[in-house]
Amino acid sequence: MATGFASIQRNNVNSDPGYKTLFERITARTGGEKKSLSWYRSAVRAEASSYKKNFDKYILNEKSDRVGAVEEQDANQLRRYAVQGHLYMFEYKAKMRHLPYYDRFPLVYVLKATRSEFIGLNLHYLSPKKRIICTKKLMQGRIDIPKRCFHKYLQAHVDGLMLDLASSEWDTAILLPTEDFVKDINGRAFPINKEDVWEETNEQFYDKIRGQRIVKGYGTPQSKEMAR
Repeated sequence: MATGFASIQRNNVNSDPGYKTLFERITARTGGEKKSLSWYRSAVRAEASSYKKNFDKYILNEKSDRVGAVEEQDANQLRRYAVQGHLYMFEYKAKMRHLPYYDRFPLVYVLKATRSEFIGLNLHYLSPKKRIICTKKLMQGRIDIPKRCFHKYLQAHVDGLMLDLASSEWDTAILLPTEDFVKDINGRAFPINKEDVWEETNEQFYDKIRGQRIVKGYGTPQSKEMAR
């Protein structure tokens, strides 16, 4: 259950007084009431679905995206596949056989990607406080995230499109309580307490993947460093 979200302020990157972040739009939907995790996941789905009515945010053919500056592609958009250096929300159906548990609604910073699979860091494995610390470093151009967050994802197991989050909204979007950890018992998925997941990550918090953030754009093979 999420509490205290109303106190989060708009990212100062978005100086337009009429601008509403994903976090702000979903928070407004609560009407000031406490909501369940499943409610927040449904709210994110609804916001993402609304992008299908906006061609600028609903991009199916990434190959034909305008080849411009990577910064110009930095906005909340629906995508069919992942690229390096972006942060995505999506729904996922993992192969449970080899996993003690997994997140069905991951929030993944992508380190490496092909059309068939991608490797990334699922920030949901971090408690909100630790998530803020690691995301702040990402926004400064540094990767400094526990290895426990490291996972490989098969593109064929992504359920639907992926929501590519604008980097100017990362610091608030990461606080949306959409994690959905489950484990397989005889072919059925049972929920896992997120607090237990966070505790396991905290025990290994200083065993990290470190490096410089590199961002690739859509519609061009070129790689460009965006972070300063």
